[in-house]
Amino acid sequence: MVDLTFFFFLLAAIAIGWLLGRRSVRKKVVRDDQQQTLAQSYAQGLNYLLNERHDDAIDKFIDALEVSSATFDTHLALGNQLRKRGEHDQAIRVHQNLLARPSLARASQQRAQLELARDYIAAGWLDRAERLLQELVENSSELRNTSLEHLVEVYRDEREWAKAIHAVNLLHGRRFKRLSAEWAPIQAHFCCELAEEAINTKDYLSARKHIDAALGYDRNSVRANLLWGRLEHLLNRPREAIKVLQRIPRQSPDYIPEILELLITCYEAIGDEKGLDRYLESLLREHPSNSVLIALTERIHQQQSEAAAAEFMGKQLALRPSLRGLGHFIDLHIDSTQGRARENLSLLKTLIDQLIASRPHYRCGNCGFSGNQLHWLCPSCKHWDSVRSVKGVEGE
Repeated sequence: MVDLTFFFFLLAAIAIGWLLGRRSVRKKVVRDDQQQTLAQSYAQGLNYLLNERHDDAIDKFIDALEVSSATFDTHLALGNQLRKRGEHDQAIRVHQNLLARPSLARASQQRAQLELARDYIAAGWLDRAERLLQELVENSSELRNTSLEHLVEVYRDEREWAKAIHAVNLLHGRRFKRLSAEWAPIQAHFCCELAEEAINTKDYLSARKHIDAALGYDRNSVRANLLWGRLEHLLNRPREAIKVLQRIPRQSPDYIPEILELLITCYEAIGDEKGLDRYLESLLREHPSNSVLIALTERIHQQQSEAAAAEFMGKQLALRPSLRGLGHFIDLHIDSTQGRARENLSLLKTLIDQLIASRPHYRCGNCGFSGNQLHWLCPSCKHWDSVRSVKGVEGE
């Protein structure tokens, strides 16, 4: 189906090209055949549009509309519209056509260069975009900040975290200037990415430096504290890890499920079973979630009995029904059930497991992207910290 908005936009662009070209040749008092050529270009462009041959229509637009200061914005707008439609190759052609005109003013050429860089980013050609943007940072005071913001975007997608940090610092003028509320959390994530890479290569000294830098940018960074707790655990410092991890529920209860496994491991490492039970109970009371409920139920099962665990889980499910809780509740009863009742419970558990598996565990609060893995950067909308665990009967 034809996009009517784009259809009329391109039709108008071709018409403008014909009219401006006609006025131009009249001023120059040139031959009638030149005016006829312009009219033919307009007619052919219109015919291509009616037959949904957009590539050919764009070619005729470029032929019909001479690039000048008067027509520059029309070319630029058409290229931008093509990029928004996802027609990246055509947008690139339009903006490259502008850059091929040395008669344009320097400021206009730089604007075209910025739009071409945006085309390359949209098309995934990040190395080409990077080169264009670096030139603009060096040569255009007017477009420097915008180009730096796009460079940050490029370095993020290329996973060039050190370069991204440097670009953000350039954007804010000097190395230790306090960042805005918008950029500080982003800069902290870049540092966390470097910390994760260092931890994975067992370069713990560098990891600590990057974590300190992240907390310097954003002292409330949940991710930095998670990495800090993980680092302390790897360095065999479980008490220090516990102190760090216990900050996270106060910062953002949404991330409690992410700390439980490591937190339990660290409590067990110091042999503080009662301390762990008390902490899990406080979490369940202050920030109820299925992950905490199941962890605490398992503790009761280990320390007391299956019956005590089932009784505890049943009371909690009456207060906060959930599929995960119900599945665990059934597990606690299957072993003590015989015959037909056991078969029925097993069937019900299978159906619940299938239902849980078909539902996402995480969802982006900005765009709705969902999946079964925590992403600090949403793969869809590219927002940081927008993906959280799903709440309610089917989630936490």
